[in-house]
Amino acid sequence: MKRIFVCLLFLTAISIYASAQEVPVAEYFGGYSYSRIKPDFLAEGANGHGFHADIVLNTGFIGLVLADVSTHFGKSAGTNFSMTTFLVGPRFARRGKNVTWFIQSLYGFSSIKADGNIFGPEIGRFDSSFASAPAGGGIDLKLSEKIALRMFQYDLVFTNLGRGGGQLHSRVSTGVVLRLGKQ
Repeated sequence: MKRIFVCLLFLTAISIYASAQEVPVAEYFGGYSYSRIKPDFLAEGANGHGFHADIVLNTGFIGLVLADVSTHFGKSAGTNFSMTTFLVGPRFARRGKNVTWFIQSLYGFSSIKADGNIFGPEIGRFDSSFASAPAGGGIDLKLSEKIALRMFQYDLVFTNLGRGGGQLHSRVSTGVVLRLGKQ
């Protein structure tokens, strides 16, 4: 926790220097996402492929992530499943001439649906839980004034699906960022 605080303090100090940069009012991201999903602490892990989208409203160096949604599809223990995560929270960005890097802390909701009893007969085919990605980040490469390429975004998503025990799901995304307006 102390390391996260020091990183945020450092990023804030650097971002004050970058405040003279033109900052878009809103950023819209959409793209491909991969996640290593463990649907339950007793179930086997699975590779999930899907999409990831988010909307960010920028207020100087702090961007408020209004919505961060991802859905992944995979197969665990011979059963098809889909996992959807909806998160919100702050994003801190450092904007350079062509590269923007950011860190974020997101919290929200996650649900999983399966074709079969992936969690066993006592839970069944559907479960949901609180979700958090307390430390994530990524890098955007500016292609034009309005378009950027998200080189990567990594989030470690914590959930408590199934019989409990808590799960960690690594999520890596790449795609296109549309930047609208100027502050």
